[in-house]
Amino acid sequence: MVARAFAWLVILAGVVAAGTLGMKALEKRVLSGKAVRAPIQAVRVWFTRCPAWLPLSLAREIAYSLVPQNAQFYDADLTGNVYARASMNPWIRQVKCVTKRRTNEPTIAGVEVDCEFRKPIARVDLGNQDAYVDIDAVRLPARDVPQWVIEVPSSAVPLCLQRQQSPNGTAQLYFRDNDALPPNRPVKGVHYLTIAGVAASPPAVGKPWQGQDIREGLRLAQLVLEKPYANQIITVDVRNYNGRISRREPYLSMRAQVGDGPYTDIRFGRFPAPEGGDYEISSQDKMANLDQYWADHNGMLAGLSTYIDLQYDELHYSVN
Repeated sequence: MVARAFAWLVILAGVVAAGTLGMKALEKRVLSGKAVRAPIQAVRVWFTRCPAWLPLSLAREIAYSLVPQNAQFYDADLTGNVYARASMNPWIRQVKCVTKRRTNEPTIAGVEVDCEFRKPIARVDLGNQDAYVDIDAVRLPARDVPQWVIEVPSSAVPLCLQRQQSPNGTAQLYFRDNDALPPNRPVKGVHYLTIAGVAASPPAVGKPWQGQDIREGLRLAQLVLEKPYANQIITVDVRNYNGRISRREPYLSMRAQVGDGPYTDIRFGRFPAPEGGDYEISSQDKMANLDQYWADHNGMLAGLSTYIDLQYDELHYSVN
C-alpha cells in the first residue's frame, strides 16, 4: 500500500509539473504575441485604398471576385492566386502589392491588395451601345461604369475611398445605376466625352482598342478633362486622323455643346511630332488659346461661335 501510494504521488507530481510547464509555455507564448487563436473560417480580399470615382458596390464586387475558390489563409499560394486574379481583372491597371492580413475578427483573415484602377474617361459610340475606355484605350465593362454622382459632406465619405474635398467641405460619391442612389439628394450625370470616327473594330472587354487614332483622341480628351469647361465639350472627332479623309482639314477636332443648344466646332489640328523640328503649334499653346476664349466669353465655349480654330499662333474664331 505504501508503494502504491508512493507511485500515485509520483504520477501526481508529474502531472503537476507538466501542467506547470505547459502553463509557463502558454504564458510565454501569450507574452510573445503568439497566443493560440481560433481557426480561420473565412478569407476576404480588400483594397488598400480605392479612388473617389469608384462606386463602393463595384469595389466590393471586384474584391469578392479576387478570392480563390476554397481559399485557405495558410495556403502558400494564396497571395499569388489573388495577384493573378487581380492582374486579369479589366478594372485593375496594375497590381503593386498583395499581402496577407489578420483582422479584428478572430475567425476571419484577409488579403490586402494595393493596386491602380482603370478610370473610364471616354466612350465610343457603337451605334446600338456605348463602349467605355480608359486612357490606355482598354475597353471596360459598360454595365459597371459610374453614371451618377452626388455631393455629400466630406465626413460621410467612407475611409476606404480617397477623398477629393472641395472648398465648401463636400466630396463626391459615384454610382453605377440610379437604383442605388440615396433619396432626396441632387444627382448629376457623369460627363464622358465621345470619341467619334474610330476606324478599328471594338475589342473584347479588358483588351486595348487597336489603332493610333483612338489613342490620339484620348490624348486630347485628357487635356480637356483637366479644364473647367470640360463638361461643355461632348465629342473628340478622329475621323480625319492623319489626314485620311483630307489633308486640308484638321486631323483632330472637338465639338462643344450645352444641352440642345447650338454647337461650336473646335479645330485642334494634330499633336506636334515628338522628335521636334515640327511647324505645328504646341498643344500647350493651343489649349492656352482655348482657355483665353473661355475667359473672354464669361465661361462659355459652346454656341457663341460657329468655329474656334486653334491651329495658329493667335486665336481664330468666327464672329457669329
